[in-house]
Amino acid sequence: MLDWDSAARLLAAAHDIVVVTHLGPDGDAIGSLLGLAWALRRLEKRVAVAADDGVPFDLRFLPGADGVQTALPGVSPDLVIAVDCGDQMRMGKVGAAAIAAGAPLINVDHHITNTFFGQVNLVDTGAVASAEIIFDWLPHLKVSLDVSIATCLLTGIVTDTLCFRTDNVTAKVLGKAQQLMESGAPLNEITRRTVGRKSYADLRLWAAVMPSVRLEKGIIWAVIDRATRQAAQLKNGSDGGLVSLLISVDDANVAAVFRELDDGRVEVGLRAMPGYDVSGVALALGGGGHALASGATVNGPLDAVVDQTLRQLRRAVR
Repeated sequence: MLDWDSAARLLAAAHDIVVVTHLGPDGDAIGSLLGLAWALRRLEKRVAVAADDGVPFDLRFLPGADGVQTALPGVSPDLVIAVDCGDQMRMGKVGAAAIAAGAPLINVDHHITNTFFGQVNLVDTGAVASAEIIFDWLPHLKVSLDVSIATCLLTGIVTDTLCFRTDNVTAKVLGKAQQLMESGAPLNEITRRTVGRKSYADLRLWAAVMPSVRLEKGIIWAVIDRATRQAAQLKNGSDGGLVSLLISVDDANVAAVFRELDDGRVEVGLRAMPGYDVSGVALALGGGGHALASGATVNGPLDAVVDQTLRQLRRAVR
């Protein structure tokens, strides 16, 4: 569902716009957030950008990253745009604050579990990233690529495709990446800073967690309790990319990482090999995502969430 015309009408009537993305943002979330913001500013719109958890360290090189807010007190926009959010709850507190004034909402997303929660929905489940949808939106906005937009959008595509390694990458996607590079997006720097780098805190976390990793009949998982995460000095919702590492293990068909948050809830990250589907498990837990990459935030306690999720994953693998 790509309602470009309705989106154009909402944009034409708006001057103050808030763009938000999901909790625990990744490269596609921040790249889409900032890339769209730069495009809207070219249309002389006043744009605020926000994410509850701010910008991860590896994405702070992106142009405009220092302007991402983690709270929106007293905001009163004409229009709210959510990027890379499968449902309204994923917009977090900044999303709730942005829509509290009653402004219309445009929902830009590519997850197959999207709930079409916007007044206007720009949802393309065939896109490799939300950044690809924003790339496709630019001609409708009559905005040409520049180096800031291109760098942000290429970051979204690179990170959500694991540097063009996922099975949904096509020649058409590579053609779009080429256009972004021709507009000045530095592919080498993007891959070096995102896919190719880890923080020392990530390594401390992995060292603590690895002895507890389990592999059982095609399911591999790790549990990160609050004390372990805090000892590694890693932020509330991050696993340092551990779930992506686990799914690369031989004999693993699906992978899960359980992260206990400071408030007692549990973030569940799920990955699958082609031919398997973890999106249904995520949806049953109250989350969503893709067949091969999904997640959810579930009320604890931690042990109960682990047991519940593993039961559902065993059914999915069978």
